[in-house]
Amino acid sequence: MKDSFLKILQSEGKKAYFNNIIEGLRNYSTFEIVPHQVDLFRAFEFFQVHETKIVLLGQDPYPTEGVADGLAFSTRSKKTPVSLKNIFKELTLEFSNIKLKSNDLTPWAKQGVLLLNVHLSTVINKPLEHKDIGWENFTQVVCEEIIKQNENVIFIALGKYAQEFVEKLSPSPKYVIKSSHPSRFSANKGFLGSFIFTQANKILKDNGSEEINWELKEAN
Repeated sequence: MKDSFLKILQSEGKKAYFNNIIEGLRNYSTFEIVPHQVDLFRAFEFFQVHETKIVLLGQDPYPTEGVADGLAFSTRSKKTPVSLKNIFKELTLEFSNIKLKSNDLTPWAKQGVLLLNVHLSTVINKPLEHKDIGWENFTQVVCEEIIKQNENVIFIALGKYAQEFVEKLSPSPKYVIKSSHPSRFSANKGFLGSFIFTQANKILKDNGSEEINWELKEAN
């Protein structure tokens, strides 16, 4: 974890609500929790707080065993989850010749995209099992600190849950791109054809920042 994110974790870790997170995790064996404990804070390993260009918000990790890898929507698995399939469909709509050869979204993270689930863990086969243990308090503090350090950060809020989360942030982000969630139930309700990735790159370019290369080359 980069030291500026670690500083937030160390500060928040002293607060009462964080004890609830720890207790919530202790209620299950490490084999039942996803992602694996070594990947719980993986989203914060790639850049410093002030270097965050985009926060792409998910709800909670993929609940299927062996799928979640600590980055929202990403997986090391060869099998592409439905939400990620729909993200790839949207990218193909926006960039006709884009190469998407891997389900691992690490290349996006390396460019300053924080792939953040509001809740950093769940239990195998139990979506949102950890929604009430306190993760939302922590991720809210993280997001608010990012906004304070980079006023031009872009939030991509997919679905009602992520949008309501962003509305709670204080200070409010200057740039919020909204769409329906890429799940099988709502991808056709506004996500496909939303051009969220093009919108984000335009904002980056307009503010003098390097655009994100959304291509994903085949994993080695």
